[in-house]
Amino acid sequence: MDDHWLPYSAAALASGAVALVLGTLSLPMSSDDMALLQSAQVEGGRWIMAAAAFFFCAVGMGLGLPTFVFALPRRGRRFGYAGTTVLGVATLAMAAYGALLVFFQALAVNGIIDESEMVLLGDDPGLRGFTVVFVGSFYLGEALLAVGMLRARTVPRWVPVLLLTHVAMLPLTGRVPQLAAIGAIVVGVAFMGVAVHANERFQLARVGRER
Repeated sequence: MDDHWLPYSAAALASGAVALVLGTLSLPMSSDDMALLQSAQVEGGRWIMAAAAFFFCAVGMGLGLPTFVFALPRRGRRFGYAGTTVLGVATLAMAAYGALLVFFQALAVNGIIDESEMVLLGDDPGLRGFTVVFVGSFYLGEALLAVGMLRARTVPRWVPVLLLTHVAMLPLTGRVPQLAAIGAIVVGVAFMGVAVHANERFQLARVGRER
């Protein structure tokens, strides 16, 4: 199969990983609804930057998904296909999440929503369902890819370990919002590790073909 696209896909994955970290760090780390509302009203640029970063992350990760399959040549490929499929759902949800951030910030700035309506938003079944799909697909995709990498043994072991560490942090993130920043860095480093490893493997294979 022609794999000349791999360097571009790996670069897109690495760029998406950086954007994921940037977007997460741009948002306020607080579980207080009033603090989030005030931040959206006062720090509009911060929210717009986060939204743009998440949208760019969705594009980069979407283009970079084939890199995961390339990194799992044989053993573990079924988990790789399953993981990339589920993670593909997460990338679509991430783009929608970026749009929601812009929409929320606009409503907050114009005084359309207040603290009481923030509580109603948190209880909205549609929004809660979207959150479950977004978060669930991202973490499930990570877990499947990590299992595939551990089975394949073609990717440095620290990469799937970081992915599983990020998955294990999920129950704690809701209680300690500040862990979201650490989690984003962990998964970002893991994704960049996959991109670098896959590109190195591609370059070595190309040199071997040219000899």
